[in-house]
Amino acid sequence: MKMRARAGLLAGAGLMVLAVPFALAAGNPVSLLPPGSEEPAPTPSPAPAPTPAETQAPAPTSSPVVQDTGEDSEGGSDGESDDEESSGGTGNRLPTLEELEALDTDELDELLGLKPKFDIPPAQRRSTARVGILAEDEGGLPAVSLARQPQSLVRASIAGTQGRLVSRWGHIALRRALASRLAPPSGMSGAEFAGLRAQLLNRMGEFGAARAIAQDVDIDAWNARLANAAVDAYIATGDIVGACPLAVLRGGYREDVKWRMLRAICSAYGGEAGRAR
Repeated sequence: MKMRARAGLLAGAGLMVLAVPFALAAGNPVSLLPPGSEEPAPTPSPAPAPTPAETQAPAPTSSPVVQDTGEDSEGGSDGESDDEESSGGTGNRLPTLEELEALDTDELDELLGLKPKFDIPPAQRRSTARVGILAEDEGGLPAVSLARQPQSLVRASIAGTQGRLVSRWGHIALRRALASRLAPPSGMSGAEFAGLRAQLLNRMGEFGAARAIAQDVDIDAWNARLANAAVDAYIATGDIVGACPLAVLRGGYREDVKWRMLRAICSAYGGEAGRAR
């Protein structure tokens, strides 16, 4: 009995000894795979995005160095002072209210750019190469009768005739010659030649013919001689209104009493009572 009991105890103890490793293995299992095969493969890290290549800065170019000698600054100040003087001058500055009130209406129109420069369109302007009212087929002289004559001789001949001729037939012949459509002498303008002829016709008492000679030239082409002869012819024939275009276009070329009166009359005819005072 004792032997069986001892054998049973030994068998139980052996079982307990054998059970301990299994209990430990159940609490801490050990893999049967070879070492290193159980570790998970590392996940690949994302590749970094390619960065744009840095642009290389341009190589500095050599430029000449200009030394400041002081001349440019002085020149600039002089230029600025000149500009200030020119802009501050009376020619470019705006007039004051007192100066505008003191201006004549014609001067005010000229200041504002409202004054007309001509009364005939450019396409209708007439040439002064030949001026007159009688053509050759109408009883006048040939157009080139005086074209090759010295202008000093022609001027002296016309200016030296002071009035009416003693001979009636000589008066008629001279009037016809002066009224002919002629080319001016060499070296003389057409307006000057027309003015000389119109003045002589006025001295002869032929105011109608003198007015016709003046009317054959555009007003903007008149010189002082032709303008004076035209005004005398207009007044002598009673055609005051005929001189009004001259008073409007070139109102400031004379300052005598007769001219101021003529301008006032033209203003009254034009309905401008303020200018007619």
